[in-house]
Amino acid sequence: MLWTQFLILKSPKCQQHFNHAKLMVGSSHISSSPKARNLGVVFDSGLTFHDHISKIVSVGFYHLRCIASIKKYLPHESLAALVHAFVTSRIDFCNSILYGLPSIEITRLQKLQNQAARVLTNSTRRDHITPILRELHWLPVHQRIRYKMLTLAYRAVHNTIPAYLALPSCSNIRHTRSSTTPTLERRNAKKRSAGDRTFSVAAPCLWNALPVAVRVIHDLHKFQQSIKSVLFREAFRPLIPLLPDC
Repeated sequence: MLWTQFLILKSPKCQQHFNHAKLMVGSSHISSSPKARNLGVVFDSGLTFHDHISKIVSVGFYHLRCIASIKKYLPHESLAALVHAFVTSRIDFCNSILYGLPSIEITRLQKLQNQAARVLTNSTRRDHITPILRELHWLPVHQRIRYKMLTLAYRAVHNTIPAYLALPSCSNIRHTRSSTTPTLERRNAKKRSAGDRTFSVAAPCLWNALPVAVRVIHDLHKFQQSIKSVLFREAFRPLIPLLPDC
């Protein structure tokens, strides 16, 4: 039972009631843990993912320092492959669970992405990061999370998603009189702070905000290209709101 952990998900108001909870498995008593790792993601009792983001940032900056020390010996293609393999892939891994987190947490990941872009383009901290990200055609972290959510929503609409992520409203897609555009009904969250982050609440909100021309696409690759274009315009033309925060 050395590696067995269990975690109690609870609100801050209930923290004191479960501080000493124990679980008996066979003859072993296992105390509840404040955090636990599952499929490479560090979960905490409040689902803040602070420790998970801290791990990504720490490991990411370590790899960037290593890459920066040898980048003068590498062609650009190899340098880009290393940055993606050791940094941006970590930012994107399971990032849909980060939807709706406070901006202070997302900013920590954004700083990591910014540094990765500077290493790749040989830029300095004095260089403004927005033109660099635009040149690389990289979506900022906030938009990357939305990109993942919308991809999952597309798969839910087309029934190519695991049952545990299926949207309850997908079996009852409403159609407008003027078109056959799939529209998902948004469910109201019982808990405002945590409930709005759930896939069943957030995904329909993001999906319904997409342009009609994007929602009617039936090819996943073309859909992903289209939503990247939409999110790219949103990221680098902030005066034109395209997708609302749900």
